[in-house]
Amino acid sequence: MRNYPIWKSFTVISLVILGIIFSIPSIIYDDDSENWFLKNKINLGLDLQGGSYLLLEVQLDVLYKEELENFSDSIRVLARESSSKIKQIIINENNVTVIFENTKKIDEIKSSFLQMYRGVNLQHKDNQLNINLDDIYKKTIQDSAIKQSLEIVRKRIDESGTKEPLIQRSGKKRILLQLPGVKNPERIKELLGKTAKLTFHLVDNENEEALNANIEPFGKMIVKDIYNENIKYLLDKRALIGGESLVDAKGSFDQTEGHAVSFRFDTDGAQKFGKITSKNVGRNLAVVLDGVVITAPRINSPITGGSGIITGNFNAQEASDLAVLLRAGALPAPLEIVEERSVGAGLGADSIAAGQIAAIIGMILVCIFMILIYGTFGALANVSLIVNLFIIISLLGTIGATLTLPGIAGIVLTIGMAVDANVLIFERIKEESLKQTKVFQIVKNGFDRAMSTILDANITTLIAAVLLFAFGSGPIRGFSITLSLGVIASMFTALMLTNFLVYMYLSITNKKELKL
Repeated sequence: MRNYPIWKSFTVISLVILGIIFSIPSIIYDDDSENWFLKNKINLGLDLQGGSYLLLEVQLDVLYKEELENFSDSIRVLARESSSKIKQIIINENNVTVIFENTKKIDEIKSSFLQMYRGVNLQHKDNQLNINLDDIYKKTIQDSAIKQSLEIVRKRIDESGTKEPLIQRSGKKRILLQLPGVKNPERIKELLGKTAKLTFHLVDNENEEALNANIEPFGKMIVKDIYNENIKYLLDKRALIGGESLVDAKGSFDQTEGHAVSFRFDTDGAQKFGKITSKNVGRNLAVVLDGVVITAPRINSPITGGSGIITGNFNAQEASDLAVLLRAGALPAPLEIVEERSVGAGLGADSIAAGQIAAIIGMILVCIFMILIYGTFGALANVSLIVNLFIIISLLGTIGATLTLPGIAGIVLTIGMAVDANVLIFERIKEESLKQTKVFQIVKNGFDRAMSTILDANITTLIAAVLLFAFGSGPIRGFSITLSLGVIASMFTALMLTNFLVYMYLSITNKKELKL
């Protein structure tokens, strides 16, 4: 092709072919296909394909109560280490009051406590310590809990196989969860309804009197069996090791116990577990999940490999779900579902149909306008416009973007924007045709002079779209993604594809003059 570099021709043709090929999965849209190529398709958002909407609330009151109990336990330990006697501990809604028999070691205990819990409001008066949960300390707990909960919810949802969920913070203590395509969210609700706090405790089999009298001695706690509330265990209150040391958990099968969950500790956890089992051979080790005992097997020999197995009356699904929970980690506090909605796909189907109609009508009107105003050059611009749509669809599918209603609006807007660049180019070519006589020079000058204007306009739009994506959420992000990809595709089709088509047309027709 005359006056057009070979590398440019190769680049344009390659990108156009790739754009058309990679748009095929999204056009066919076989949701159940296992083919790796057909999986590279656009994911439809909740508003288009229906699904489930959940609003979760983090139960911060439980977290505050646990923190007050931690304060109480820490004071008990410090008092015992300093040989000080505590007369009474009173735990209220927002504070702990500790009354000592005398004032001898109170300053020492206070100093040690403040080193453990920095930023806590602690007041000292005579033989009494008042530890308060003020608003500042509560906010610290709240922010930490929400961030941790978001991360763990995301892990659990990803592990469950749900595609393209929307998970984000809503207000001070709530989490918004949108699950496109999930018609029955019962399993998801089960996964999210469990805190999944896993700890290992030694069983005290010697103090049966306290267990029978339902009295918890200092440093001990009574915990019920998960399957039979009448069975209770007296356990050491201090956890020897927790689920935070796990690096893997998966459903397995034990020949004697049936379905089970095998787990593996990290290096530090494996060393701790090895020491614990080595020192306590012959004793029972209870596995506690969310405040109930799953199993309490006897330690027959040291377990030094860093791995083990949790057995119980599990079926295959329960073992798999427990493994998911353990892999994702424990929630800092329980989550309560405060709102639940099922969104039907009917609205989505209507929206897609309306979006398609708007896009088709917009395309037809734009194509007619371009042909009426610019003739053959307008027809070439229309080819670029169609390819532009293929490229946008292929890009959305390749990155696995989620298409929402605002996203469809972004695509329709892009159709109009894509033509603007071609209009600018053709108007520049008109101006150059008044100055020049050589056809290829006219076209070259027209494209070169229009380029800076096109780049300026599109780059500023792209910056705005990136900012919308960075600071927006949900539907706003959906709009910004399609707008960004549309701008990028428009710049390519206008500056390179239209240029290529015009040069090819002029080379084939061998025109000596231009009429626009």
